[in-house]
Amino acid sequence: MQWYSLANLIKVRNAEQDRKSLAVANRFLKDGFKSVILKGQGMAQLYAKGEYRVPGDIDIWIEGDRKTIMNWVSDYSPKNAPVYHNVSICPIGGTEIEVHFTPSWMNCYFTNRTLQNFFRQYSKKIFCNEEHLVISEDGSCCYKLLPVPPLEFNRVFILVHIYRHLFGEGIGLRQLMDYYHVLCQGFTEEERSETLNILRSLKMLRFAGAVMYVLQTVFGMKDAFLLLPPDEKEGRFLLNEIMQAGNFGHYDKRIKRVANESALHVFLRRTIRNLRFIRSYPSEVLWTPLFKIWHFTWRKYHGY
Repeated sequence: MQWYSLANLIKVRNAEQDRKSLAVANRFLKDGFKSVILKGQGMAQLYAKGEYRVPGDIDIWIEGDRKTIMNWVSDYSPKNAPVYHNVSICPIGGTEIEVHFTPSWMNCYFTNRTLQNFFRQYSKKIFCNEEHLVISEDGSCCYKLLPVPPLEFNRVFILVHIYRHLFGEGIGLRQLMDYYHVLCQGFTEEERSETLNILRSLKMLRFAGAVMYVLQTVFGMKDAFLLLPPDEKEGRFLLNEIMQAGNFGHYDKRIKRVANESALHVFLRRTIRNLRFIRSYPSEVLWTPLFKIWHFTWRKYHGY
């Protein structure tokens, strides 16, 4: 009965989060910004009937450059400072909203440039898609359904998001379950090849092979839905990290956090922690300190 009650609560919360996400997207559209809902509620739309994802915050990708979006955010919530890829604004209806200038990033300068080119190319397709738009009674446009990215985009983006969690102190099985549902939607051989070419350009094939192992070992993923053969060695290493750390490393006893730790302490702790991945993902590990220093300087320069 406790399980039934919890499952029903998750179902109700999902329906409420869908309504909030649609309202947020329409609020931005009313102010002249087309958008798509990323990750969370965007992923929830892929879950089968009767399956529900525990909802979190709302991640929304807005069409436009950082300066234009920040001008809007500053008028709405002036105290919020951005990071490289997004800015959080004060809760609407009790839900935090992360407004994305770009969906994600890479620490390595060269792979990040490739990734941002990928996002720019898909933004033209995503924001020009009027499938979810309808004309309201007052003559203005609004979304009738939750605007979400296409599957070919999510086959790359969600894997990049999981990759970011790995370097952000820990991955939870929740993120892997999302990717399981992305891949279970199916794809053609041409689409598989295209996805792998993009992942190859991002130096993520080894990580993708590890994720395939976890998806098959933990969730029983069928061979037909695997992007490439599972890498057992890397997969076991990744699964061990998942089981020890959890989402954002909340369960990782290897991480020694201290109260009121300084930014320098956090930087050193995360840098040292990520050295364990240097054999598998050397470029991302070695570029991490340089990106962090650049990002800190960039925020200070802009007064954030």
